Amino acid sequence: MATLPVLFAVGAAGGVLFDCLKLPGGAMTGAMIAVVLFNTFSQMPSADVPHWLQLPVYICVGVIVGNMYKPGMLLAVRETWPVLLGSTLLILLAGCLCAWIVARSGVLSVSGAYLATSPGGLNAIMGLSSEMGGEAPIVLVYHLVRLYAIVLLAPYIARLLSVLLRH
Repeated sequence: MATLPVLFAVGAAGGVLFDCLKLPGGAMTGAMIAVVLFNTFSQMPSADVPHWLQLPVYICVGVIVGNMYKPGMLLAVRETWPVLLGSTLLILLAGCLCAWIVARSGVLSVSGAYLATSPGGLNAIMGLSSEMGGEAPIVLVYHLVRLYAIVLLAPYIARLLSVLLRH
């Protein structure tokens, strides 16, 4: 259990650093990258985060995300539902295509490939994949790479699309 305070200290340092540097998703991304690097280069044993500690963290994340909702959002969804459904379908189909490619490569089983390439929250996917045994770390790596790529590249891709879609 002594490992957890060290991991929280490392994560806090990374989160504060990234936040101070005004990097996209700074606090969360910085904490994750700091802990991943620490786990990569340290000899400290891995630590399981107990449920009693995960629960309040997930509740806090849920509160933060839920608080982002504004009543007017339902009107936007009502007006744009065809685009919303179409884009959701395209994302799911792209995930299936990626899963097929990964599964065919032999790196992961079909279910592992689907979880690794599925869109969605990292915590939810990891919860599902944790029951898969040895494939869970690979699924995590796929999601971390995608998450970091999206968070770090989103501002640049948005600017590029803005220029390309200007009329």
